[in-house]
Amino acid sequence: MVPERCGSRPDRKMDALNNLAATLSREQTTLLTTMAHQYLMERTWPVWHFTVATLDRQDLDAEELIRSLPRVGSNGHVGPSYGLTSHIGTHIADDERPALTIAAALHVPELRPYVSAPFLQVLQTLIVVQRSAPISTQEAAKPRFTIADIERELPGLPEGFAARLPGILALEPATWGGSSGGTTAEGNWWRELRREIRQYREATTLMEYVRTTARLITAQAGASLPTPATPLPAPVPQPTPGPYVDEGLITDLEDKDTVFRVDKLVALVRELNANYADEHPYTCQMLLRAILDHVPPAFGQSTFQGVVANVSWGRTDKAYVKKLADFRNGADDVLHRQINIHPSRIDMHDLPPRTYLNALLQGVLVHLPVVQQPQNA
Repeated sequence: MVPERCGSRPDRKMDALNNLAATLSREQTTLLTTMAHQYLMERTWPVWHFTVATLDRQDLDAEELIRSLPRVGSNGHVGPSYGLTSHIGTHIADDERPALTIAAALHVPELRPYVSAPFLQVLQTLIVVQRSAPISTQEAAKPRFTIADIERELPGLPEGFAARLPGILALEPATWGGSSGGTTAEGNWWRELRREIRQYREATTLMEYVRTTARLITAQAGASLPTPATPLPAPVPQPTPGPYVDEGLITDLEDKDTVFRVDKLVALVRELNANYADEHPYTCQMLLRAILDHVPPAFGQSTFQGVVANVSWGRTDKAYVKKLADFRNGADDVLHRQINIHPSRIDMHDLPPRTYLNALLQGVLVHLPVVQQPQNA
């Protein structure tokens, strides 16, 4: 037997980070994105029944997949552990709302601007508060902060983020523990800050935060290796994914008796479907951007922002169209980011869900002006 080298322990701690940052399977990523997209639209995590039923339609087992996700630390029953979701255990009730952690943003880029980036801003602000708090010689009082403090120090946080902050902080090891409540004179929520938060003062990026968390949790659990992820069962052949844009919707667009010519729109959509089937992410991003820029006149608008702001949509479709506007940034990245020393991270998971674009094109179908038939004399 080869003796263990003295320098091997730091390498094992690095394995803890690798366990959380390692590339997930397509099925595991589908689970995370299903939960994340609903959270971003509704600002609350979906009930577990929704996630199970949504993945059932893709012949995926949500319960097996959530158990297969990597964790570091203990086995989740004794001692601290941390993973990509809040779920620890073997069963989730239908009405429970398991959440994604900050580490999940490594695998779901859509969470970064709305969840992980503002969380890291808050974290560094709280570290400053903890380190600069007055120290009493007569009272063992821990520094506190309130939501109002956060909003005052960080006025540029995404809309609604401060209201969701208590739930986010409760899931993250950096802010575990300490008393909290809503008993200030103004009824404002407050939380105590523990001195352990200072261990994150160098964690200013998502990767550094996950690295620090993995190292600390692994050490606290008394484990030299991360808990291995439960292996996925042998893969079951999956049906070929359906088209990105519904074929019946394309046919309806072609058959629409409208004063506009839809040949270019139909061609763009068919090319998008073909490149989606062949898994060409860059082409898909560019075609999606072309479609968004092409359709505003069908709604009587000159820009896609006008479509979002001025067209009467149902509540759900309005949310879908607003999210499509956010995805224009992905196309900007594909089209305009110049070659540099960093690898590209664009893949098929960076496309918006198919339901978003189908909702937009259904709106196009409804709003296209029809050819007026001549009246009988």
